Amino acid sequence: MFNCHAHPGLYTKNALVCTASVDEISRLSQFPYRSLGSLPGFNTDLSIIEKWAEKETFIGEIGVDKRFENKERQFSILSDILSIAEEYNNIVTFHQVGWTDEFLNTVFSFHLRGFIVHGFTGSYEIYNEISKHGGLVSLSPRAEKTKLFSTLKERGITYPFLTETDTETGIKEREILKSWNNKLSLIFNRDIEKEVEDTFFSYI
Repeated sequence: MFNCHAHPGLYTKNALVCTASVDEISRLSQFPYRSLGSLPGFNTDLSIIEKWAEKETFIGEIGVDKRFENKERQFSILSDILSIAEEYNNIVTFHQVGWTDEFLNTVFSFHLRGFIVHGFTGSYEIYNEISKHGGLVSLSPRAEKTKLFSTLKERGITYPFLTETDTETGIKEREILKSWNNKLSLIFNRDIEKEVEDTFFSYI
């Protein structure tokens, strides 16, 4: 069972552990699957991110969020980090709230090794668009209350997706993920836990 988006907590080898700030870099050292990021409202230091990108696989979470000020600066930072990811061939994990069209146009304008839109709650059409551009979406239990989820149940799954908790790693995180995967397996009549692991590890 692999958690495709969690935050630093107890040690695990079964999660992609991401940060929202470069200030958390020291908390990542124990995890084999780790991703350094910087979100709006947190410390962004491009020199730290670039040094990370030179030696690591993942960058993130990064992105844009309409709940924070200075949209222009958010997109400028996003583009700067994507330039780094493009240069060093990193896989990027995204956080996105609002400004969907501009966000996707920015992401699609770069040649990325791969990308994951975590905590995805967008439309079925956007889900397909991300997949067609070589990206993956990751669904947390929050997705169950979205229109996307209803559509997926009605139409079936067109493209693979990942699952996550978006919580700190630990006992509770494992319980949440197990329950979420089991629920999805019953709904879609597939072994979602195995499918997610196969998708993630073939992707990286």
